[in-house]
Amino acid sequence: MTVPLPLVLSLALLLGAWLTWLAVRRADRRRLVARILASWVAVACLALLVSPPKITRTYSASEAILLTDGYSSDTLQALLNRLRPKPQVFSFETEAVQAEPITDFAAFKQQHPAVQTLHVLGHGLAEEELASLSSLRLVPHLSPLPAGVLSASWPKKITLGEPVQVQGIFTSPEKPVILYLQAAGGNRDSMEVKKGAGQAFQLGFTPKTSGRFVYQLQWQEGDSLRREAIPVIVEEPRLLNVLMLSSAPSFEVKFLKNALAQQGHGVAVRQEVSQNIYQTETINLSKQSLNRLTPALLQNFDVVLLEEATLQGFSAQEKQALQQAVRQQGLGILTCFSQNSAKPIPFFAEAGFRLISEKQARNAPVRWRGNASAQAVLPLPGAVLQLSQGQKPLAWGQHLQQVLVAYGRKGLGQVGVSLLPQTFSLALEGKDALYRQYWSQVLNALAKPEEGVPAPAFPSLSPQRVGQAVLFSSAIPVHSLQVGSPPSLGTVISTASSGSPRSFLHQFFPDQSGWFISPPGQDSIRPLFIHSASAWARQNIQFRHRQLLAIAQKTDTPAPTLAIPIQEEILLWPLWLALVGMLGFLWLEEKF
Repeated sequence: MTVPLPLVLSLALLLGAWLTWLAVRRADRRRLVARILASWVAVACLALLVSPPKITRTYSASEAILLTDGYSSDTLQALLNRLRPKPQVFSFETEAVQAEPITDFAAFKQQHPAVQTLHVLGHGLAEEELASLSSLRLVPHLSPLPAGVLSASWPKKITLGEPVQVQGIFTSPEKPVILYLQAAGGNRDSMEVKKGAGQAFQLGFTPKTSGRFVYQLQWQEGDSLRREAIPVIVEEPRLLNVLMLSSAPSFEVKFLKNALAQQGHGVAVRQEVSQNIYQTETINLSKQSLNRLTPALLQNFDVVLLEEATLQGFSAQEKQALQQAVRQQGLGILTCFSQNSAKPIPFFAEAGFRLISEKQARNAPVRWRGNASAQAVLPLPGAVLQLSQGQKPLAWGQHLQQVLVAYGRKGLGQVGVSLLPQTFSLALEGKDALYRQYWSQVLNALAKPEEGVPAPAFPSLSPQRVGQAVLFSSAIPVHSLQVGSPPSLGTVISTASSGSPRSFLHQFFPDQSGWFISPPGQDSIRPLFIHSASAWARQNIQFRHRQLLAIAQKTDTPAPTLAIPIQEEILLWPLWLALVGMLGFLWLEEKF
């Protein structure tokens, strides 16, 4: 209830006069002036508290300041000192003194229709909030990125024996930081990240067992240990049946045959020792005739490895049988070219060959997915592959433009081309892990698809967080998902697809982090890892920075500044402090 000002003044005068009369009539005349002044100050404070006065300030009607998480008070003060007339200050999802909080930007625009320019301080806004402010001119005043991982990439699924290589960008604005990769209960790799923004890092680890794992990127930030989850699925190697066709015995065939056989793969080798006379061998397979390629024979294999010279010696029926097996059965083929035989071949090598050097083969590093180091040194040809539409690189030289091995789909199968005819030198040098990793990469990419209907998969959007909708499809409705063995931990909404009557679209809303799979008895869904809501916060902040800067560059020039008077109540805590001080003085003064 508001007390009328005349009544407040009348009562204050009467109270002040009465306190003055009491002070004057006291026998002790010491500190008389101080008693009278303290009495009137106390009365004035009490009157102002009962009826607080308002101060009229002039603010900008067309400009405002929005404080977001991570804003700097120094930046805010500098902006307030520079802008005239002074803009109003608002805040969104952050605590700020003397800032009006905003919970809904649609309501904010309705309440402040004159605002045309919004100065955004801090780390910016999410995409949906920025969309709500699309009609305003946004001026960013962003805070520096805090220390942390800005981006990271790693293979989400590997075969046992392959390394997990985690690469990314780390920012540490204040000091160097030691970054660790924790796996299997301990720190497996580490490196020092220098001070500054945009510092590259690379850490690696080779798992010893298969399964679903969550490794950790760790670093120390003050007294806190920061972590980011690195989920990886480690699968048992798929055992393949490989047919190797060679125009002559070679070390390449010998080493690869032995390496594949030791890993449990089925291997059949046919080497031509003279015209139409072959030396054959089968390991981990039932014995069968390899003298002639027939549809029945090719049906038993997942991958065929051959040389360009071997291909040229095939009959028309054998080439047709190979093409039919690729298109209709999903057979994979890899054709290897020697230094001087690099030229296109219909169906089997429909890639472009670009000469980069006329010198003899030279030794240089070869790279592939999961191996970015320079340890795999092989004899390289003087040509590289120019990919045609639909082809993908499998191995390359110094950079991705120097493709050495590539593959592309033909019907149900994959057809590959290789300019690396000699890889056994890796095994000779004792680099068995690299040798196995290279051929595992190549064979798994080319191999015939496994039998059965492919399981529906979540899209490869990383990272998925708690509370965010995850979209996927399957052949039957999926009513729930679970993490490991506990019951369902999320909501699934299934609807029939308009494009296919036998397909269902799903929205999954996880409410806990972890590996999510489908329950037993339902359609098998490839596991998906859900990160916590606070995971990869630095990556999210960087994304918000980029979005705000991109939108700010597209906005128009500012509109003319409009001023608006606003009445504000004065701060009351100084009045309370003064009142308590004066009353305390009067009480103590009377005692002494």
